[in-house]
Amino acid sequence: MTGVMMFVSLGVLVGILLSVLGRPGALLITPLLMVVAGLPAEMAIPISLAHFAALMVPGTAGQWQSGNIDLKMLILLLVGVGPGVMLAGKISYSFPHWLAPVILFPYVILLLGAVIYKIRRFPVLPGPGNAYRLRVVKIIGTLPLKLHFATIGMAISAAVPVVLGIIFGFTGQIFGPLAALIISPVLVVCLDIPVMVATGTAGVASVMGSLIIALMSGFAAIPLNLQILLWLFLGSSVTFLVISALLQINRLYPLPVAAMMVLVTSVTLWALLTGQPNLNLLIHRLPIHVGFFGGVWS
Repeated sequence: MTGVMMFVSLGVLVGILLSVLGRPGALLITPLLMVVAGLPAEMAIPISLAHFAALMVPGTAGQWQSGNIDLKMLILLLVGVGPGVMLAGKISYSFPHWLAPVILFPYVILLLGAVIYKIRRFPVLPGPGNAYRLRVVKIIGTLPLKLHFATIGMAISAAVPVVLGIIFGFTGQIFGPLAALIISPVLVVCLDIPVMVATGTAGVASVMGSLIIALMSGFAAIPLNLQILLWLFLGSSVTFLVISALLQINRLYPLPVAAMMVLVTSVTLWALLTGQPNLNLLIHRLPIHVGFFGGVWS
């Protein structure tokens, strides 16, 4: 059971980090899978992207219900994700092992920044009157191929969200869910989109884009990767359920939503494990040695 307990424990840890640090806590699953579990980047990144997307679904559903999503902007963002993933494909799969710190370093900065921000708030984005921001907004405003976006109430070049989607797909393929941090700041700072609409549209684009990148990476075609993903998600879901029940707070997820996440994940795991005899409760085959918690060789 060492493999199962390791991945469930990592899911629990992400649930705790998410409750303490907010959204950056969910992004840290990538370095945890690489450092603690010892998974290579090409395996850890699609699993962490799918895990991140699943965790964010309830929040983005709320944004959709609130009407903070510009559908046309969302579609254009997602159009660019595929080309970005294909562009990064050769680079990400040819990474030698010694380049792992290149992937992990931004997550270290994110963790430090999130901790410092919790202790003492600091401005993350330049203010509306910032000279450089105004200059960028002015330059982008001169670009051709303008479309009118009804929810935003502005006319913006269609090329901008498509290029942003390409950047998201490219960085997501290489760095994982960390790439989700780029969409909302660009929409707010560079396009001067209203914050609520930018946040809602970026949230849905991050969830759907992360799933696209994970699926294009082929993780769903590998039963073992899917099993690891489900154990991670089960650990996270149980954590949300416990916190919601004991502390009587809905900051993570409402109690019924957390209970449904645990139920659906458990049933899916049961169906996967009973439907494929070669997959049992042990994570018994991995392409590499799984850290000091796993101790499992292929």
